[in-house]
Order: sequence, then structure tokens, then C-alpha cells
Amino acid sequence: MNIHLEIPTQLQTVLQQIDEMPLYLAELPVEEHPKLPQFNRFIQVKGIEAKGDYEFVHFLYAQILKDKETGEVINIPLPTPDWVVNGETWSYFRGQDGEPVELPIKDEYRQNNEENEAPTTDKVKVPSYRYMLWLMKYQNAKFLELIQNYTKDFVRAKIEELNAL
Repeated sequence: MNIHLEIPTQLQTVLQQIDEMPLYLAELPVEEHPKLPQFNRFIQVKGIEAKGDYEFVHFLYAQILKDKETGEVINIPLPTPDWVVNGETWSYFRGQDGEPVELPIKDEYRQNNEENEAPTTDKVKVPSYRYMLWLMKYQNAKFLELIQNYTKDFVRAKIEELNAL
């Protein structure tokens, strides 16, 4: 594409990195599969379908296994439960440390009974799709950071389905 140009070595390195870039959006490690401990497991986010007017994002992904010794990708089809963020999906609002923000529950909402003492705090919940937009627009969240955080939450919520064989 640029054979007619005299490209400095430093820029040539960058152009080579671009040419060799894998075609997935992100690859994030996941705990090893309970029945396949000889492999490292990853979630590869392959694509995203978003429809703003409908508050809808569908993540396209695959579970990837790599041999721990050789790094070779092993083609064992693993389940991929739907990964959707929409107007009905909620997330925890996270503080600067990345942890969910927990606040005191108002007295009138506590329900004590004789056997159990009611919790005094709860985590702040927000609509996932709007929160994702807010993070990008007002908190300058990078796309990869968002995918990483949503991947962690998705894996936590769907680990049993992801572990099925």
C-alpha cells in the first residue's frame, strides 16, 4: 500500500503492528475451565452490535482455549450464552477504585424481623446501557476498559453456563 514511500524505521514498526493486528476487539483471561485445567481460557470479543434508539448492545464473543505449554489454540466448541446489555439490564455504579459503591439504606426501607437483622447498606444500581454511554461521554472511559469491565461482570453472572461442556 505504501511501497512508493520512504518510510522511517520507527513508523515502519507501527505500520507492521497495524498489519498484524488480530481481528478481535479484546481478549481477556478467564479462570481455567473446571474440566479442562490443562488450558488457559480467554474470552475474545469479536464484535458488537449496538442500537442506540433501543438501548441495546449485543456482544459477539467466543471462549478460547490455549494449551498452557505451547500456547496453541485448541478448537473445542464451548458454550456462548447470549451477552446483551439493554434497557432492562442493570450494573453496579463503580467508584474510582473500580468497586461497586455501597450506601446506607434509608431507615424506612429496612425490614427487620426477629430472626435476621436487615442489611444496612446496598450497592448503587444503574441502567447498564445508559451507564456505558455516561462512562464514555463524561468519564472518558476507553472502549477497551469498558469491554474489560463488562466482560468481568458477564463472566461472574454466567460462569455456570460458560463452564458447561
